Amino acid sequence: MKKFSIIFLLLLNTFSFSQSFPHITELRGLEDSLGNTHLFYRYISPYSGCWSRNIFHYDLQNSLDTLFIPDFGYEVIPEWGCEGDFVNDYEFFNNNPAKYIYCGYHLWIDPIALLRRYDGDIQIETFALSELEISKLNESLVYASADQGFFKSTDGGYNFEFNDSSALIDASIISISHNNDSQIYGIDDNKLVRTEDDGLNYIIVDNSYWVNNSELFYDGDGDHIYGRSVPYNFSSHTYSSKIYMSNDNGNPFTWNSIVDYEGKAWFTIDQYQSGENYYSAGKKIFKSIDYGQTYSLYKVLDRNVTGLYKKSGTNILYASTPLKIYEITPDTILAIKSLPIPEDAYSWLPMNLGDRWIYLNTFYGDLGDSSRWILDNKVIGFKTVENQVYNEILVKDIPIDTFGLSVTYSQFFRVDSSSGLIYQAWIYNDSLLLEKLYTDLLAEVGDTIPVGNGIYLESEEDITIFGLDSKKRTFYQTQTPVQDIQLVNGLGLIYEYIWELVGTKQVLKGSVIDGVVYGDTTTVGVEDEDLPIASEFKLEQNYPNPFNPSTKIKFTIPSVIASETKQSYLVTLKVYDVLGNEIATLVNEEKPAGEYEVEFNTSSIKHLPTSGVYFYQLRAGDFVETKKMILIK
Repeated sequence: MKKFSIIFLLLLNTFSFSQSFPHITELRGLEDSLGNTHLFYRYISPYSGCWSRNIFHYDLQNSLDTLFIPDFGYEVIPEWGCEGDFVNDYEFFNNNPAKYIYCGYHLWIDPIALLRRYDGDIQIETFALSELEISKLNESLVYASADQGFFKSTDGGYNFEFNDSSALIDASIISISHNNDSQIYGIDDNKLVRTEDDGLNYIIVDNSYWVNNSELFYDGDGDHIYGRSVPYNFSSHTYSSKIYMSNDNGNPFTWNSIVDYEGKAWFTIDQYQSGENYYSAGKKIFKSIDYGQTYSLYKVLDRNVTGLYKKSGTNILYASTPLKIYEITPDTILAIKSLPIPEDAYSWLPMNLGDRWIYLNTFYGDLGDSSRWILDNKVIGFKTVENQVYNEILVKDIPIDTFGLSVTYSQFFRVDSSSGLIYQAWIYNDSLLLEKLYTDLLAEVGDTIPVGNGIYLESEEDITIFGLDSKKRTFYQTQTPVQDIQLVNGLGLIYEYIWELVGTKQVLKGSVIDGVVYGDTTTVGVEDEDLPIASEFKLEQNYPNPFNPSTKIKFTIPSVIASETKQSYLVTLKVYDVLGNEIATLVNEEKPAGEYEVEFNTSSIKHLPTSGVYFYQLRAGDFVETKKMILIK
């Protein structure tokens, strides 16, 4: 069981939570004997092979950016078997980029340990290795960490002897002290522990929450040690980050938390400037010169930081974002490497010539009145204004159940291929009147795009729509005007709801993308009231959403399901808060087949918290479905 548990965790850490497009992460660095900087990073490419997270070497002195260590798996048997090297850690001897050692496992049927020096493979009897440590005081001393045990070499990594520490340290080692190479740090029951006799005995040095991929950083003064722990929350699919500091060489009860960030934080120190360290929080980089007692905002980048490295003894900091590597000084931010915008990113809002979208729009007045119309949007060409190229979309506004004539007008959008930003423009007589940011193709979950009062990318999830298996992004703006926007990769905008005194809802009926027809692209004969008899349960998204103080929830009870006719079902519809506490019961009775609409009014509920996320759940027979709604006060 140990074998499969560690392999599962190693795979999980790599694949499950990375961005959906190729990107840079895990920036590291070293200075060679001549003082030249060498950067190392992973390039994650989810569309290449079974996995692709190759490690590259960027030699700044010679401007060479080359593949350093392949970390790649390819499909041997379609939809069944992959083979390749999975690299978990790499280290260097004497800060020489040409003399290295790395570890992991070779995957094919059963994993086989991978341990390789620059001058050849090392045979070792285990199935996977997760960590390598070379002593900073004696480079003949090398440790390779296995599942609940480790291997020790005293000849620079040519020969290893197994040390069984399974009774002592759950995740084996994470670091050899830079101040005393007999001190080995590991993780036991999510506590930081230390041994000085190769695992025969150990002491707990900190009771805080430490995870298997934690790192330690050693200040040059020989007293201060920093720790970075980044646990993953499986229920919310998010990271949280803790940075700790000991002011007494890592001894027990000398560790304190100095950074607590809800997200994935990166950390680096200046080993020659005692007390100087940096950490990232999203797009922001913070700096401390007093061992983390206080931090000040140092720089803000265009994207979330995916790695940090400080060139010690200088004023140069290197930082990576998904598509760039920056060289940063107190006065400058210079992109020294840039990747192109991934082609897949453009599919969030495709705008090729001939692409077309048919929407059903509904207007809701402040008196409860409503009207509907069809929007027929088609990319008809391109217009160059002030040396910028704009996609022109011809919009036909066709009333359905209101009096009025069809109206035709043009909308203009510009795609910035260097940043992934899309701008909407107002053009009259070939003159640019106004241009505003519309969306960000490279936005990540948790980002707020500076559109209006700020629109928040809440989630990215799988969806099947019009027979297309894809990804859906949901954006919210909770301040007035309230907005709920959904984009699907390959289709573009599928849903938009805006409310400010009055509201509009825009729902995609069908589209034509690159000549492929999805859904219903007719613009006449909309008869959505005349629906066929329902054959399955359905719980609709509440409307309006977000809401205050009331919202309506629709659901459908079928007359036939699984070839069994039933006259009625015991139906419950309940509302819960984010902690799972029941807030209200809206339905609790037998219901015959049909469509139903229930109002949830918060004004009648005492002690209801203010704005926030709530869940409503429909139960009928064996059917259970839960959806989310947002209350704004």
